[in-house]
Amino acid sequence: MASKYAARKMFDEGVAAYVKKDFKASLDLFSRAIKYDPTLALFFVCRGAASLKLGRAREAIGDFDQAIKMETTYARAFHLRGLAYEILGELARAFQDFDRSLEIDPEYGAAYHSRDSVLSNPKESSLASRDFEIVNHLMAMRLTQFDDKVLNDLEI
Repeated sequence: MASKYAARKMFDEGVAAYVKKDFKASLDLFSRAIKYDPTLALFFVCRGAASLKLGRAREAIGDFDQAIKMETTYARAFHLRGLAYEILGELARAFQDFDRSLEIDPEYGAAYHSRDSVLSNPKESSLASRDFEIVNHLMAMRLTQFDDKVLNDLEI
């Protein structure tokens, strides 16, 4: 029980540091909270968010992956991982995560904004065009997989 209390104390201090925009301190405090209690996906999402603020997108993705592994319907974890992929220029993966976030929570407005941002990314039109093609392909595959599943479910 003492470790759960310590974890919560470190987490609360991490949130306070994050609000003060002391992302380095918040990252350290969230890491300490995870050492005390590695069972809460929220701790990993918060540490990932602090990593993102420090420009450490790859580290952040690792934390978001862990949170998603722990809670497969954690819409915010998918959204934040999508933001990390967007920062890395992996727009198709970003779109997938934004889309998954919206599948989980259709009222999660930030994910709509992020998904639209990926689709209208003006940074490099050739890259955006190529990624848009990839996204279209992924969407088509998802629909195909759905059709295959429905057909398999209907077979007697």
